[in-house]
Amino acid sequence: MRSGPEATAAQLTDWLLREGRFLADNSALLNGFCERVVAAGIPLDRASMHLRALHARYRGVSRIWRPGEPLDENYLDHGIEKTATYLESPVRAVAEGGQPLDWRLDNDSALPFAVLEELREQGYAHYIIVPLVYANGPMNAVSWATRRPGGFTPAELAFLDATLPAFAAMVELKALRRFVGNMLSTYVGDEPGRLILDGQVRRGDIRTITAALMLIDLRDFTLISDNLAPRAVIRLLNEYFDCVFPPVRAQGGEIMEIMGDGVLAIFQQAPEDGAAEACGAALAAATQALAAVAERNRREQADAPMLQAGVALHYGTVSYGNIGSGDRLDFTVIGPDVNLTSRIEHFCRELDRSLIMSEAFAETLDRPIWELGHFELRGFAKLHRLFELPDETN
Repeated sequence: MRSGPEATAAQLTDWLLREGRFLADNSALLNGFCERVVAAGIPLDRASMHLRALHARYRGVSRIWRPGEPLDENYLDHGIEKTATYLESPVRAVAEGGQPLDWRLDNDSALPFAVLEELREQGYAHYIIVPLVYANGPMNAVSWATRRPGGFTPAELAFLDATLPAFAAMVELKALRRFVGNMLSTYVGDEPGRLILDGQVRRGDIRTITAALMLIDLRDFTLISDNLAPRAVIRLLNEYFDCVFPPVRAQGGEIMEIMGDGVLAIFQQAPEDGAAEACGAALAAATQALAAVAERNRREQADAPMLQAGVALHYGTVSYGNIGSGDRLDFTVIGPDVNLTSRIEHFCRELDRSLIMSEAFAETLDRPIWELGHFELRGFAKLHRLFELPDETN
């Protein structure tokens, strides 16, 4: 029978495996873990956890726990590893060296890092930082600090060391879960990511939805890109996407495809709303995106490439799900109404218009619209009536 600190460490490990793994995220896990460390009699006054991340917007996450205070959570920008903040930190020393580091702060000895001097001034007596190793290789770090004179005892450090493997496993599990969700959202979108995680992963897993469709495409982008270096082309495209994506998301739309310089988005109606809600949101996103492109052009130098975009709006029924072959699938929107939207967008160039709507879309709107006429769309038998907004809003 185990007793004393050894038994308490085993109990905390058991909690991590039985209950900790069901907590929402690593913030909740760090909070719960530290609270139980303190309840076990360990004089823990500060803990920090530094994790690398695979995310489009940030490079890592730093969390600091202090008893009785909200968790301090900071997302670290890409490039942080090249800054003095990281280069001159114990986190880097542990991540690169792979060994625990231990400093007593309750004396006058010199300290190698500025953060340790700050902790000494705040009254901490002992600071330890140890590797937090993932099974797939990346090295992270977790630190413990106490204000108690004399610092941690060997038994207390043995307690923390005994619980670290289970803690690291749970941290990695939650980080992996977050990573998978982030990657799916980044590359296929929020709702497709949720559906994939819910099990919609087999070829042919398709559902039919009725939605407003928005297709926006740059004009003359091939000609522009031929005169620019590849990096400049990417930078230009990202400026354009920065004009388009935020309005789509702000209006509740889902970006389904990035096709070179073309963007396909859908706006689904809530069960309690009608087509007018979805189409109104799509129209708002389209006009805001065009306004953002125009504003971008006004900010640029006279010799910079000017961007012009055309938007097609349609309301129809599409198939939404997995297509492909074998184990290489694409989660996308397909169907005649997608093709119709694409055909309409081509008329933006031919008619020199920035926004054109189908009849199905236009008839849902409660605002002035103008008819452009009846047009033959390639691949469709009948003529289609197309519409635009009055000049002052288009």
